[in-house]
Amino acid sequence: MTINNEFEIMIVGGGPAGISTWLHLQKYNPELAEKTILIEKERYPREKLCGGAVGGWSENLLKSLGVRLGINSIMIDTVECCFKDKKYVYNEKNYFRIVHRKEFDHFLANAAFKRGLEIHEEEKFLDFKRKTDYVIVETNNDKYKIKALIGADGSLSKVRKKINNEDHGHLASTIEIFSPLNPKNDKELEEKKVVFDFTPINEGLQGYVWHFPCLKENRFFMNHGIVNFRINNTLPSKHMKTIFTNELSKRNISSKDIQFLSHPIRCFSNEGKISESNVLLVGDAAGIEPATGGGIHLALSYGELAANVLVKSFKSGSFLFGTYIDEFNHSMIGRYINKLSYLADGMYCQGSDPLTAVSKIFNKQKE
Repeated sequence: MTINNEFEIMIVGGGPAGISTWLHLQKYNPELAEKTILIEKERYPREKLCGGAVGGWSENLLKSLGVRLGINSIMIDTVECCFKDKKYVYNEKNYFRIVHRKEFDHFLANAAFKRGLEIHEEEKFLDFKRKTDYVIVETNNDKYKIKALIGADGSLSKVRKKINNEDHGHLASTIEIFSPLNPKNDKELEEKKVVFDFTPINEGLQGYVWHFPCLKENRFFMNHGIVNFRINNTLPSKHMKTIFTNELSKRNISSKDIQFLSHPIRCFSNEGKISESNVLLVGDAAGIEPATGGGIHLALSYGELAANVLVKSFKSGSFLFGTYIDEFNHSMIGRYINKLSYLADGMYCQGSDPLTAVSKIFNKQKE
């Protein structure tokens, strides 16, 4: 197999973090963007388990890229957070939107493709070998000589595993279901709201139960789920599925009638590397925050950060990426993740009032 030396940069993973990296490259340095390839192991449109909340600063960031979302979505005006008999409610017209990730990812990929991104679908990253100032990347289809490899391949990133041999990761467990709307018990769609219930913290859960209205194939459903961030694994916890089925029963949903779905969320941790020579991690491969687990706005911001670092590196000719963690910590996304990591420790491990913490999150999220 001959080595393909047509490209300077390879992005592994065609979700929001990977596509955002290229869109920002195309914005800041079109010539460099032309020398970039993205490989996606599946074929669009593909399913991704996710609540689908496009919130925080996502709309402003997409607007800065000239991307206007042209897909169906549910606009959310209200965030309701519960803890025992107390509630914190944040109201703002069109605060964020809920999308079907299958459509959202496909839309973003098409937007990038139309601007010139070369996307190879059904091409899987297998391995890379470092040479003097470049890497040889092997996929199931080809070999590439690349100066910068971007791991945007999710929580179970294969690129991450290659640079973190001893990294067992800080992975949060999730369980979710999709159920038909029950007008008697599910008021979220009608009221344009989402619900986060932190009450199971009292049962040892380091997380919450959520209830989101959602879209699948242009039909309305409910997305119910539970997450355990497991910030401190020494604390006892009741079995997640037990907590979740008890919560579902309050909405007259029987566990016998549903399919449980599960996927991990990688939380950012200073214990793992997010870069080494010729390699950068973005999005879930690098890690998100362990307070709410918000991901899409963080994925988009990781792309902006990585693009800036790439432009500087190609200008200087150095691909050591040793300062990437410092650039992360000083960036808006790094400061945000570090702040929410601190709040999460208080909420889930130190006995702080979770509603006080989330009030600090949702009131500031659009700044």
